[in-house]
Amino acid sequence: KTDRSWRVPKTMIKLSVVSPSTYESPRAMTLSRIFQRVLNDDLNSFVYDASLAGCNYRISCAPTGYKLSVSGYSEKIPFLLDTLTSRMLEIVKELREGKDRHPALFDQFERAKEGLLRETKNYRLDVPYEVANYNSRLVMEDNAWYLDDYVDLMEGELAERDPLTMEQCANVAEACLAGRLKVSTLCMGNIDEQGAKEVLGVISRHFIDQSRPLNDSELPKFRSMKLPTKEEAIGIFGSEIAQESIPVKYQELAISESEENNAVELTLQAGAEAELGYEGIAILDLIAHMAYNSAYNQLRTKEQLGYIVSAFTRKVAGGGWGLSVVVQSSNTSPVTLEQRIEEWLKVFRNELEEMDPELIAREARGVVSQLREDDTKLSQEVAGAWNEISATEGYHERLATPAFDRLDRLADELVVSNGSNSEFTSNGNKRKSPVDLK
Repeated sequence: KTDRSWRVPKTMIKLSVVSPSTYESPRAMTLSRIFQRVLNDDLNSFVYDASLAGCNYRISCAPTGYKLSVSGYSEKIPFLLDTLTSRMLEIVKELREGKDRHPALFDQFERAKEGLLRETKNYRLDVPYEVANYNSRLVMEDNAWYLDDYVDLMEGELAERDPLTMEQCANVAEACLAGRLKVSTLCMGNIDEQGAKEVLGVISRHFIDQSRPLNDSELPKFRSMKLPTKEEAIGIFGSEIAQESIPVKYQELAISESEENNAVELTLQAGAEAELGYEGIAILDLIAHMAYNSAYNQLRTKEQLGYIVSAFTRKVAGGGWGLSVVVQSSNTSPVTLEQRIEEWLKVFRNELEEMDPELIAREARGVVSQLREDDTKLSQEVAGAWNEISATEGYHERLATPAFDRLDRLADELVVSNGSNSEFTSNGNKRKSPVDLK
């Protein structure tokens, strides 16, 4: 898309290489992340001059595959993209040739492995509400690997018996970059059709021409798990949970003995994206907007449970949506935090039922204003468009059309309707789950 608004001599290119090989196992994901680190370490010196000239790049590894971002002055962007993608494939060959031929690359590989191990282990030492957020993902997402799955591959008995090697890293990287692929690209800024074709030629030469296209059935698929209602949970776990107000709980002790904080994240599932539609998601946004102010006022200001109190919409892989409430406290136990959140939900339900329709309409106008807030620079416009493209990566071809006007549609739904103000209130039949860290 040619820039006709910002009038700056810059271009931004986003590239996504989707592969089912990246996240097919904890080992494949670990090797992919190591390759990303080796690649970034190598490219720091390789494209140093480009950074001095105002050109930037970023390469990351996600469960769906590799993401590459290039930005800078338009004239040199295709050359920089060609240099980056060429070097990616060259490093794969050098890794396969082994440490005897490339001792410096072997040192980079070992540093990358040590750095990833340290980062993975440190994540378990993160603040409790962040760890609780990760644990809630394990509860609500299918086929999500746990941190210990990654750590065991890099240290311990299993790692010593079957260590990660440069050759294995090369095999996984080649499968992700030259195997079964789906490539998506976005070019925006000071670029015309001829420039876009030049970029496409680089991508085709390095990725598309030497790979096989992914069939719809081969696309990486991530599914949301539906939390059981209380009746369903009793049938699954037995009658001993009949007295529990929240049927599914995930509890974990903090790894650090010096950790003084407790955290609880309670999630109420609203439904799948296809089920809710634009109207349902718009209503959920409105409820979350009002819930944040109410939760902060009650749990933070009045009850002073802790400095971190929040309520927000939560979307997990697979398209599941819900409302999450997070509280972190240094002086209140997780059990008490759960109880206070449950009591607040009752208070919030009453607030919604008694709220004046005009006040709800005013809150809705505030959400609409946020949704329709204009971009202030080119990078924001690019990020918005790319997010919509990325959201369709795992979809069937018939459903893979990005909704670039999604925010406007959500805003329109709030303008038309003020929503059902008790849709996501707390009762025994709702699908909800807390995650505790203490």
